[in-house]
Amino acid sequence: MPTTDFAPERRRMLTMLGTGAAVAGLGALATATPANAASEELSTGAYSPAGSAEDELAINRLLETYLFAVDTKDKTVFRTLFTDDATLTVMAHPDGTAGIVKSGIEAVVANLDGAAAWGYSTHVTANAYIRVTGRYTATGDSHATAQLVYPATATAAETVVVRGIRYRDEYVKTLGVWKIRKRVFSPLWQYNGTAVQIAYPN
Repeated sequence: MPTTDFAPERRRMLTMLGTGAAVAGLGALATATPANAASEELSTGAYSPAGSAEDELAINRLLETYLFAVDTKDKTVFRTLFTDDATLTVMAHPDGTAGIVKSGIEAVVANLDGAAAWGYSTHVTANAYIRVTGRYTATGDSHATAQLVYPATATAAETVVVRGIRYRDEYVKTLGVWKIRKRVFSPLWQYNGTAVQIAYPN
């Protein structure tokens, strides 16, 4: 019986599929993330491709959602932004040293209780520098401005505190979602003023 050579046909099909098949295959591999892949990359630095625009956009959304959760004092949303083994260092020096370290998701979420001290707040992020260091790892360095309104007391009028902040972060991608694994919060500057009441029309 005559034999059939399928090699030319196979080559033609692969050419037609082109990079689309390769991208789809990589996407499938990315979603099948091993549970310990992020920790392995953090410890070994074995994989360091350039990050995609989608990754950087997702991390920027993570930063915005963090500030939204702080302003709304929403612990449910806040909890979703961190890994279970996350650490949060608060009130660190401007160079990122010292500060008070909160370790583990429960301690990190409990830190949001401090937001009860002010009545209202508005946090705005700026100058975020994101660097994707691996398929499942990234670092971030960003600034934010916080406006915090403290209620009046028996001895002081309602006060507005305006503060400049720097965040130094490490992120990991777990099951396709970027989360904060380490955050160091450093207040850089601050000034206080007396609040002015808004004249609502009704």
